Amino acid sequence: MQDWGFSLLELLIAICISAILTTIGIAHWKEQQRRNELADTTKQLAYFLYEVQIKASSRNENYIIHQFTSPWCIAITHNEKPTLCSAGILYFMKPDNSVEISELTNNKTAFILGRRNMAQTISFQLKNKIGTSRVLISLIGRIRFCAENSYITGLPPC
Repeated sequence: MQDWGFSLLELLIAICISAILTTIGIAHWKEQQRRNELADTTKQLAYFLYEVQIKASSRNENYIIHQFTSPWCIAITHNEKPTLCSAGILYFMKPDNSVEISELTNNKTAFILGRRNMAQTISFQLKNKIGTSRVLISLIGRIRFCAENSYITGLPPC
């Protein structure tokens, strides 16, 4: 009569192979999760700035963009920098992920002008362990975003 079971050696080999594949899969999953965090945060910031631009244009008001560093957030006001980020007219808080803001052009404030959809040229740089992305606002108020040094799904290269 034949034995239809597995030997101990066959079972150990199968467990080792599945442990190796699981380890590789978890590493790639974490990397993909960080890529998605960077892409989502970049798009959210760009859409927030687009919302500010629409509000400035529809109300014909000028807004000032202020950056706070820890925890990072972007506040929008009519005049001087508020003491709290949430004290602004609109504000964008850092999502609960690994993305950090590393650069707002050369200064910590910038302008979006309601008249004719104009803006001061602004560049936000966002980064995490996977790479960096950039949100750009041109002089004529065009808002764009791109990935700088790595391929990130959903973000065109800079």
